[in-house]
Amino acid sequence: MSTSAWDMSDSETLSLAMQSDEITDIADTVNLEGVWAPCLTPIHADLSIDDARLFDHVDWLLSNGCNGIVLFGTTGEAASFSATERMRALETLIARGISPSRIVVGNGFTAISDTVQVTKHAVAQGCRAVLMIPPFYFKDPTDFGLISTYRHVIDETNCPELKVLLYHFPRMSTVPISYQLIDALIESHGDVIAGLKDSTGDWESVESYIERYPDLAIFPGTDALLLKGLRAGGAGTITATADINPHGIGHVFDLWRQGEQAEKTQTRVEAIRSIVFEYPLAAALKAVHANYRSDSSWNRLRPPLVALSDADQAALMNSLEQVEFQLA
Repeated sequence: MSTSAWDMSDSETLSLAMQSDEITDIADTVNLEGVWAPCLTPIHADLSIDDARLFDHVDWLLSNGCNGIVLFGTTGEAASFSATERMRALETLIARGISPSRIVVGNGFTAISDTVQVTKHAVAQGCRAVLMIPPFYFKDPTDFGLISTYRHVIDETNCPELKVLLYHFPRMSTVPISYQLIDALIESHGDVIAGLKDSTGDWESVESYIERYPDLAIFPGTDALLLKGLRAGGAGTITATADINPHGIGHVFDLWRQGEQAEKTQTRVEAIRSIVFEYPLAAALKAVHANYRSDSSWNRLRPPLVALSDADQAALMNSLEQVEFQLA
């Protein structure tokens, strides 16, 4: 199938019948804390987004322990999907009943015009929170250049209620989120800069953001640091493993919030995570759904990513069975 067939024309995208005051009311309920899943993106054999499975997956996540989802983050293969595809997927989810307040939209592109377009579109659909990775093609950009990027997107979107989560994932983007960048953005757009996702997996990095920015929602990008982060003042976690273990990870957050002991549950969460992370992540998570749901279509990824081999899938399932994993 040609790329033009994946990118629906403007006339084919869904139109939502929402009044502006209704959108504002919905957006005001967004609560950036707890467990958020950067949701997987199921696709058809022709590589187009599988709307039905995407909705079912998001609905399942929200019904089984997740406070919300990040649409088109790294786990969702965001870099493989166009602006038009992302916008259409968001419209489809909302049209089918997913509340905009439960969605953080991944709006990062190398082209700033695409980021502005997707951010404006998210706001128009009632979403107010976006996860913005810095532009990642040009290497070693200056802080001034990055500050200009974020300020331009915020100013062009022109939504006082917009909440931007900065995305610190230097291993993937090669562009770190520095203190200087955050300080400058807080100075100019303090009401908009809401928090940060730290996907380094390094506790010292996460802790430094929590301590330096106590008023921001700091999310470690790993459930392995969930309980430790919460105790230090973090907001929760935005973690890929929530795509297969929302109940377990959500239970850690609930226990902590209720003042109960969560160490045992946290240990089990980490055991499941360690198994999955022995393999390419998106492929492993999709393989879990394919096997536990007896639905091989879940194994599809957009090139250049590929599905796990049969041998790796068998080994992964065997390891999960050893810890009595259940898809919930």
